[in-house]
Amino acid sequence: MAVSVDPEIRRIRALRLRAQGLVPGVRDWRTAEDAARGMLAIQAQDGAAARFALSLRAADHPDDAAVLTDLAEGRITRNRPARGTLQITAAEDLHWLSAALTDRSRTEAAKRRPALGLSDAMVDGAERTIRAELAGGKVLTRPQLVQACAENGVVLDNGQAGHVLRHLTELMAIVFADPASKTDVFALADEWIADRREPDHALGEMVSRFVAARGPVTRQDIGKWAYLPMGAVDEGITAAGRAVETVELAGTTYLVAPGTVDITDAEVDEALARPLLLPGFDEYIIGYGSRAPQLDEQYLARIIPGRNGVFKPMIVVDGEIVGTWSRKATAKKVTVALEPFTSLTAATKRRLAEPVRDYGRFLGLGAELA
Repeated sequence: MAVSVDPEIRRIRALRLRAQGLVPGVRDWRTAEDAARGMLAIQAQDGAAARFALSLRAADHPDDAAVLTDLAEGRITRNRPARGTLQITAAEDLHWLSAALTDRSRTEAAKRRPALGLSDAMVDGAERTIRAELAGGKVLTRPQLVQACAENGVVLDNGQAGHVLRHLTELMAIVFADPASKTDVFALADEWIADRREPDHALGEMVSRFVAARGPVTRQDIGKWAYLPMGAVDEGITAAGRAVETVELAGTTYLVAPGTVDITDAEVDEALARPLLLPGFDEYIIGYGSRAPQLDEQYLARIIPGRNGVFKPMIVVDGEIVGTWSRKATAKKVTVALEPFTSLTAATKRRLAEPVRDYGRFLGLGAELA
């Protein structure tokens, strides 16, 4: 027997899928760049997963090669604008977002320097060398930059080099460049990014766009995603003004973009009708401090095995995360294996064949469901 779900929980799921561009025709996002701008930022520890996440949300559904081209040509950029975590943004948003959201993580990271045997003078010397090496539009690999630092008297071991490069990406001195390289490649941020936005109130801009891309959300969801104290979150909510409003759903106070909640029951059903295969680290789970509306918390360990911070790809049915999936690829074909938390109906498995084919098209491969 099917388990009855609170209609307001189903509404929250539907609203979140619509806000995130995962319901066709709701968001006006044609390209991967549009989707990145609309989402504000998406987690990109796994670069391939992030590219698939953008493709799913773009009406044109660009393949992986097209999204790689967007990265290589600077329309979207991978860097660390929040929480010290790799994310993809529209290029013009990266400077202001990093300035607004990285102070806390940079301060905490700096406290670890003594344990790394790294002095502030070493970090400053490495920064001067790296800026000089990349000047004039040059793009260099991590090993090349570490070697240049050594030649200029700043010898860095692997952990020290990682700290310095993370610091400089959060500082927006450098950004990740060529995405097709097998090693990290960097460019000067001010030379790689041609256009920059400077919103009137960065926290207000962040809150209004975050809410529009993920609502309904709580204040705590914003604070966790942005890694901000609640005072700063409240400042952003106040600055956002009429771009956000509060609603009560399933006994919780949420923030939403105005006019988004009043959808019909038929629109709720339509938003939840198509099952989804979402990539690892997708914002449908990463974007919320509490995932309770779309995930039974007893299954969280199945998505993050060992609580190691690595989020597995997810199966979504009726807006609920009901399992994980994995893939095996050859030169011509990708095979997707489903790992549901409980049994899936035969009808649901048949319906999942379409998102499997969509994933194959993204990779430029034939696809089948194991």
